[in-house]
Amino acid sequence: MAGAPKPWSLTGAARAARDARVAAIRYMRTSPVELAWHATILARAHESRAAGSGNPEAALALFWTTMGYPPPYPPTWRQASAMILNDEARYLSQAELYVITPQMLAVVAAAAQTLRYSDLSLLREDDLPGPTGLLVLPQPLRLRLPTGNIEEAQAYTWRLPWHIPLPPDRGFAGTELPAVRMSAYTSARRANPDFRREVRKLGTALPPFLLDCIWSLPLHAATPTQQHDQQQLETQLRWLNNRYWEQEIKTQTAAGETAADYVAGSTIDEDGDGTFGSRFLYAFWRMCEQQIAAITTAETGHAARKTAAKANVPADVRVVALRRTASPAAGPGQHSHTEWHHQWVVRMHKVNQWYPSLGQHRVRFRGPYIKGPANKPLLNGDVVKGLVR
Repeated sequence: MAGAPKPWSLTGAARAARDARVAAIRYMRTSPVELAWHATILARAHESRAAGSGNPEAALALFWTTMGYPPPYPPTWRQASAMILNDEARYLSQAELYVITPQMLAVVAAAAQTLRYSDLSLLREDDLPGPTGLLVLPQPLRLRLPTGNIEEAQAYTWRLPWHIPLPPDRGFAGTELPAVRMSAYTSARRANPDFRREVRKLGTALPPFLLDCIWSLPLHAATPTQQHDQQQLETQLRWLNNRYWEQEIKTQTAAGETAADYVAGSTIDEDGDGTFGSRFLYAFWRMCEQQIAAITTAETGHAARKTAAKANVPADVRVVALRRTASPAAGPGQHSHTEWHHQWVVRMHKVNQWYPSLGQHRVRFRGPYIKGPANKPLLNGDVVKGLVR
């Protein structure tokens, strides 16, 4: 019988995140299983979109556009897989490493669900805490896809500067849009039986998290041309993605595939636009910028720095925690007899606040923060409930 999971600790989380990054980079660069897996996934994703669009060439152009790749495109899906995995491994090795506390994870996940698709258009470069980042979660975040399948998000990355190349003859006024490159990693428990069978056959050691998908999110439009092109791109991608999910549901139904179990209250529904990863990172960035999140640097020992140098990755780890306030205090000349038995999260809400000095709207979260004695347990379950719309 497996023992109880170890409680989260700053030192343990930093060490695990460092090791997970190195393992993921090595795996993407050397694993024939991952190369074949992504070739299959890329081909299937394009086929589903092309079948729904009725215009395979246009669907292919938009498929690569979302990842930020201009033409000419790789001639085979295997070559495409090799290119993407090589680029992702390189970017992952350059990213600043962040870990997030369990309490902060609950707050950010809930805050992400208060954001609308239109809020993402307010994203600016100075919202980000740095040009590159790898955010490792303390436990998987369960997402239910439109097909009903469950994915477990384990890490996210971002990268600036980046551009979305706009395909010609698709109604765009410009040639590119400034953007942020993002990627999502899931836990190593992929549900696909063919993948698991091949892993067992080759005796492949899996890293703690595996690359799931890559996409680009446009920055706030600075000109009328960019605004036009953002709206045009959004319209085309929404239509194409809706056709994709319709085709995926038909394919799974015809194949007799069944969705994973759903546990009420523990899973977040992903929308047809597939924007939860963008909303999660945007909420995280805004909380860092507003100093709702407190960022510190974990202590890095000699062994950790030596291992990082050998793998050619940064050794520092930034720890992101929800800020605290002082516990309730008695007034002057009074004695407080209140004994608090727990910590709790003060609720928050999201507003699109106008900044006259900047001449722009920005997403701003009011709260949240932790109250109560630091040596008492945090109430479980109420954090998310207090933040979701």
